[in-house]
Amino acid sequence: MSTRSSLPALALGACLALPASAMAQVQFTKECALKDLSVITLIEEHGEAGDVSADRLASAWLTMLDARTTCSEGRIGEALAQYQSIFELGPVAPLRQERFHDAARR
Repeated sequence: MSTRSSLPALALGACLALPASAMAQVQFTKECALKDLSVITLIEEHGEAGDVSADRLASAWLTMLDARTTCSEGRIGEALAQYQSIFELGPVAPLRQERFHDAARR
């Protein structure tokens, strides 16, 4: 199973583990939702490219979960700062993944 397909499954599992009353109380601002989507995409793309260690991706994932909680508690500025810190992973290096696939074909 690739990282791209497993991360959404983990997110779904985390949501399903919450009681319905807790999920009803979670309110995301548009800013948090947009950052969340960007961060999920970044983490998935780094997972696919294999250009960041699993430890760093796990740490980014946990920071994202913390940011979600912070946002749902109404501390939007703090949540946005947490989301922003995840972008320290940097841009995805697609060439590494292409090289891996080229080597596998040989």
